[in-house]
Amino acid sequence: MDATVYGGAVTKNGLPIVQPTPTTSPRAHEPGVVERALDDLWQQESARLWRLGNLVTLARLRRRFSLRILHPSDLKVAIPRGQVPDCDNCVDLCCTGPNAVVSLRLRDIAVLVDRGLTGHITFERPPSPPSSRASWARREADGAVFARAFPVLARDATGTCLFLDENRMCGVWPSWPLSCARYPYALDLQSRVIFYAKGCSSTTIAPYAEAPARIRALVGAVVDAYNQRVRDVILLAVAREALRELGLLSFLRVDELGF
Repeated sequence: MDATVYGGAVTKNGLPIVQPTPTTSPRAHEPGVVERALDDLWQQESARLWRLGNLVTLARLRRRFSLRILHPSDLKVAIPRGQVPDCDNCVDLCCTGPNAVVSLRLRDIAVLVDRGLTGHITFERPPSPPSSRASWARREADGAVFARAFPVLARDATGTCLFLDENRMCGVWPSWPLSCARYPYALDLQSRVIFYAKGCSSTTIAPYAEAPARIRALVGAVVDAYNQRVRDVILLAVAREALRELGLLSFLRVDELGF
């Protein structure tokens, strides 16, 4: 789903249920207490990141992870002109199926904590499909250390995200995970190319006046999702105790990170 085409809300079981109202401006996500504290922690730690006491730690991290923050200008956007997801007429339903695994960042976990939705955090991933049916993103995720250390969004017995309502709308938008915000735009980091995920064939060509803003928003979400992962690695290396005090470490398998 693409947040740029939705607005307005009703509630169901205490959750906002997004309804399609294309002429309404999208609501903004409002950070909660834990999310703001996480942002403050990053500002504090990034300001002193290059102090002598952190240099050895950063050198060790660089042997395993790229710590460079990306900018949209660093990347090539290999997407047909104006192509955006057509969420109002979705025939794919990206929130279900063996490839629809939503990996969570620290920011995502903080949002769920703030909203009292920690019951939607789990380490139970669906079995990987055969390689011929596995998406590029699923293959990449399954081979990453983050798949062992970070949780995912919970799914029901059919493999469908628990936030999806009976009208096929996201029940947690606009406070949805970063991976959802950028879908179906995805990043091939090695080639530094943003491409359109094959799992989404519900596409449309946005009107000329609308396309640039929508594409920039999706590209920005791709970059943000990647940069948040870099931020997570650094914070877990230099500010683990502070993360513990925020209550975030209890949702991770920190030992799997190996640092």
